[in-house]
Amino acid sequence: MIRPLHLAAALTLTAALAGCGTDKPTTDAAPTTAPAATSGSPSPSPSPSPSTTPPPADGGTYASPLLLVDALNKAGIACTGYEAVPKPIGAIARGSCYVAGQEYAIGIYKSAAQARQHPDNKADMLEGVAEVNLVLGKNWTVDCPDQPTCRSVADSLGGELFHQDV
Repeated sequence: MIRPLHLAAALTLTAALAGCGTDKPTTDAAPTTAPAATSGSPSPSPSPSPSTTPPPADGGTYASPLLLVDALNKAGIACTGYEAVPKPIGAIARGSCYVAGQEYAIGIYKSAAQARQHPDNKADMLEGVAEVNLVLGKNWTVDCPDQPTCRSVADSLGGELFHQDV
C-alpha cells in the first residue's frame, strides 16, 4: 500500500508544480516554438543598432598627418588632396587637405606640450588679423575654417576646441 501512496503523492506534486508557472516568458528563456506563419510578405526583423565607440576625449595620438587624414575620412569628413609641408617649423610633420573646398591644416607634434603651443603661437601670429579655429588632440592639431567645422572634427576624433576672435 505504501508504493501506491508514493506514486499518488508524486503525481499530485507534479501536477501542483505544473500549475505554478506564469503566462509571461522569462527574460532568460529561449522560445521553444517557431513563430506562426502569417499570410502575405514577411515583416523584416529589426536589426541590431551598430554600437559606436566615442572618440577619446583627448583625441588620442597619430603617428603622421596621413593617419589623421585617414581617420577624418573614416569619420565621414572627406579630406582630399593632402599635401605635405616640407620642413615644418614647430611640428614633426605638417600638411593640408581640403574638405568641401576649404583648407584644413594638420600638424603632428613630438609631444603633447609641443602640440599645446600651436594654438597660442597661431593666435599670437594672427592676432588682429583673423580668427583662429582649431582642434587640439594629444599630439596633433587640425586648423579648421570655422567653429562648426572644428566641432565636427572634435565630435569625430575627440580633442579640445580652440577659438580666438580677431
